[in-house]
Amino acid sequence: MADSTDYLKAYADRYRDMFPVRLVTIAAIVIVGWWVIGWGWATNFAVFQFGLYLVLWNVVQTARARPRAPGAERRFRLSTEAVTLGLATHNALFILAVWHSQPQYLDYLRLLLAGNLMVGALQVHISRRSFAAAVVPPSIAAMILASNQPQATTGIKVAVGVFVLGVIAASWRQWRSDRQTVELMVALTERSRELQTALAQAETDRAAAERANKAKSRFLAMISHEVRTPLNVILGLTEVLRGRRRPKAEAAVIDDMADAGGMLLRLLNGALDISKIESGEVDLRLAPVDLGERLDAIARVWRSRVDELGLSLKIELQGVREHFVVMTDEGRVEQVLINYLSNALKLTPAGTICIRIRALPAADGRIDLDFEVHDQGPGVPEDQRERIFLPFEQLDAGRAAGGAGLGLALCRASVQALGGALGVRAAQPQGAVFWFRFTAERATLSTAAVQPHAPSASVAAPRAPRVLAAEDHAANRKLLALLFQSFGLDLVLVENGREAVEALRATPFDLVLMDVMMPVMDGVEALTAIRAEEAATGRPRTAIQMLTANVFDEDVARYMAAGADGVLRKPIEIAALQAVLSAAPQHADA
Repeated sequence: MADSTDYLKAYADRYRDMFPVRLVTIAAIVIVGWWVIGWGWATNFAVFQFGLYLVLWNVVQTARARPRAPGAERRFRLSTEAVTLGLATHNALFILAVWHSQPQYLDYLRLLLAGNLMVGALQVHISRRSFAAAVVPPSIAAMILASNQPQATTGIKVAVGVFVLGVIAASWRQWRSDRQTVELMVALTERSRELQTALAQAETDRAAAERANKAKSRFLAMISHEVRTPLNVILGLTEVLRGRRRPKAEAAVIDDMADAGGMLLRLLNGALDISKIESGEVDLRLAPVDLGERLDAIARVWRSRVDELGLSLKIELQGVREHFVVMTDEGRVEQVLINYLSNALKLTPAGTICIRIRALPAADGRIDLDFEVHDQGPGVPEDQRERIFLPFEQLDAGRAAGGAGLGLALCRASVQALGGALGVRAAQPQGAVFWFRFTAERATLSTAAVQPHAPSASVAAPRAPRVLAAEDHAANRKLLALLFQSFGLDLVLVENGREAVEALRATPFDLVLMDVMMPVMDGVEALTAIRAEEAATGRPRTAIQMLTANVFDEDVARYMAAGADGVLRKPIEIAALQAVLSAAPQHADA
């Protein structure tokens, strides 16, 4: 709220603004007085009036310079009241003295008195006492002049009284207007101060949010790298094992491992993408997907957990089988189903959990897909069904089950990215039904997609390129050796960027797979050094693919700017690696 300092400064500014008009008025009176009644009277008037205004100027400047000094407002009010009383009293006494000494100037004195009354009454006043000090002395002088004139009739006296009252009434209204103006100025000053404070706070909050966002990005980058690195080994070794002849029982276990690892990777990608989705930067990876087969894989992976909890899991596919093969983002669909299923397992004490998918042709030739997960838990109150899909919002049951409140927010982001809708409703006789739906294009799976477990070596490039891989992680080097052994390719492994630069100086390679985070010299430094040597020596350009777990957009842009030909992300996608190998240019041996 505004304090007395604001009012003091506002009134001091208003007093300062009135000085030019008042000083010009006094100067005019002095000049006319010297011309009409002589220089003696004019000098008397000038000395007192200018002297008092000099005092008032000093009071105003002091108030403006030190508005927060102890007692500043009280001193300013008393000083202005006293100076105003002195100015008005001197005007009245001066006119009465001249009238008594030189009555022939009565008409001039009446006009002078009326003018001084109006000017004094209409000037700025900080208080009612200041206003009274300005109008009472000249009003008394006016009544004295009217009452002591023999030729003055009662009508003239009444007219003088009415004139004085009229001036007082007009000036009183002006005083109220001045006060309202000051209050408005103070309110505007206070509002401006509040806005400046709000802007400063907003800037502080923006800077804090930016720091938090950068910290979040660093945290996500660290989590992405630390999770992807061991997951790369797990999925890579699983792929190697899938390419070898195994007993049927072992092959089934390896398939489950591969499915579980793939689900984990897709969940990781979905979690890292939520900020992009919510900011409108949707990055869908559309591909032909058999949703029926995916649901079977989810059921296989989660069956042991369901059995461990003493529950039953029921899968229902409603529709023609071919309608479940659509173009969609497999990772986002899995993410929602797994989150729904995970919540159902946490909240269902006993009974059966049912996952149901309906696939129906839409009017435009596409497929309408409707997913439901039925649980037998405590259900969701109707007034909470919107809130639980917000980040970090959860019911007491979910909090007791150990949830963080992010799973359903991720589901909402993924479904919105797919152009669909989601929600929850009550189940009968108890529990909840979490659902989501979207529409997708029809698709046809290729032979390779229908047979995902074919040995990787069967699709290796017919012309084997010589490959150099820079990788500091020992388990990842073993994985690359196993993969390339199954491909039947020539692979040289080094442990850091400096060794990669030296190896390329000694022997030409057709392809370099370059990790980023390595000791001695990291991958980007090595890439920059290799491109600089190629430019300086005229050596043929070597294809260099960054093989890394750091695959944020800004990271990829940095690699490409340094001269990379592409980016392979960890965990290694075998199809992408084979595509790079088959496209690598062949150089003559050294």
